[in-house]
Amino acid sequence: NATRLENRFKKNRVDDDSQCCLSCFNATTYEDSCLNFLFFLIVANRLATNRYLNISTEQAYASGAEAGENIRKGGAEAAERRCQQFVNWTNIQYPPSQALDLFDEIIKFDRMRMAADLDLTRFPECRGMRQLVEAARRGFADRYDNPLMLALHFNIHWFHSRVMNVSYVGRAPEPPKCTDFWFAETREGGPIHGSNRDDIREHYLSFPEPVGGQPPKKFDRITKIGGVSSAVLCDEAPTEWFPVNMAWLDLRDLDTLPEYMKFMEHYRDFWGPGNSIYVDKHLNSVSVEKANRRMGLRYHNNGCSAITAGAYLTPEMAAFKRDRDLASFKARGLPSDCTDALYWAGCERRYKRLIKLVEAENARGATLLGAANIALDHAVPFPDRICIAGEKSHPDEALQNWSLQTFAAVLSGPNQRCLHWNMDPTKPIPIYKLTPWYLTGKDIPMRQEWLNELKLAGELGTSQPLHEPASTKLK
Repeated sequence: NATRLENRFKKNRVDDDSQCCLSCFNATTYEDSCLNFLFFLIVANRLATNRYLNISTEQAYASGAEAGENIRKGGAEAAERRCQQFVNWTNIQYPPSQALDLFDEIIKFDRMRMAADLDLTRFPECRGMRQLVEAARRGFADRYDNPLMLALHFNIHWFHSRVMNVSYVGRAPEPPKCTDFWFAETREGGPIHGSNRDDIREHYLSFPEPVGGQPPKKFDRITKIGGVSSAVLCDEAPTEWFPVNMAWLDLRDLDTLPEYMKFMEHYRDFWGPGNSIYVDKHLNSVSVEKANRRMGLRYHNNGCSAITAGAYLTPEMAAFKRDRDLASFKARGLPSDCTDALYWAGCERRYKRLIKLVEAENARGATLLGAANIALDHAVPFPDRICIAGEKSHPDEALQNWSLQTFAAVLSGPNQRCLHWNMDPTKPIPIYKLTPWYLTGKDIPMRQEWLNELKLAGELGTSQPLHEPASTKLK
């Protein structure tokens, strides 16, 4: 009956997504009358429970409980280390914060967000969201009853981006973090995703080994592919403060990128900042560049996308960032050609180099090794290079990023496989000097040709690797 209803009745979205338009309504038989009644029950249930929420309160509670349990298992020492990292990092990046009781400030910020109103006339998809958020927090507190750890878990990112970046000007910008790029059509017979996960190595002790045998990646809905940090100082404060969890909204009805991006712009106060790539079911892609409230889009018709951190390339976002950069210089009494200006210019050069490398690989016909070569790029000096190994943009820089994890993956098809690198955070060795894990997809055996190909490529990141995948020569 559910399948028949899907075929017989059409529910079309309207501007505010809060009404329904029904077709094929008039019943001419007893069977149709029964189907109509069943249909109205379904509609009434969706209006009451909100079909846009994709998890239950029980699941939200379980997610919070799991997070709290993980902290409890880590012990008091790990919790204390996390609290101290929060203070140290915040004081370094935002010197005026040294006069604040940061623990008290983030607890007050956490409570302010929970007390904020959520206008369901503007955001009808969020009917029931407050109950989910409260359930997740309740689950966390039931496993680890500590207001500070609760606030850090749910709001540390928001505290930095919506309070510190807006009201407290940093001494220096945060080091750029992470890179992602995407190829839709490749010589491997499936899409490719390449990525560096960059961060301050002192924040980590180790990383788990990657697991092979993954099933093919499905793109049956619009999917986010990676994400990187990119924010501005002196940014704008949001007008909405309630902690909406965008991952809990079921947006499967939005099946075109323009429609999806229109929705995300309407919800712009609840996500970001950062750059990201979104892919639709036809493997079309768009690069999104997001500040606290503003966003820019770069649609791609050549089958590849690329993003990296610390810069925006869409004209309107680049102009906004330049304006905010100058405002931050003025607030700190710095000249317009200060070291920060040189640093941010380096981020932009790095971004443009990444796009150049990705477009060149796409034109040749992207391969797994070609993607790995881009992710591990260190053929030019910092900051233009893609792979980061603790370099400083200025001698006085207190914190440096490292590429801690790198991967290049064919996500589906007969050649599905992945190269994955992990750096030991306690041993500062550039990741491009380490040996990768070579993992195949589910039910795909390793081929000697692939191993030979990797060996023949030499040191990745310094020159173009082979572009004749051995797998294409197999019968």
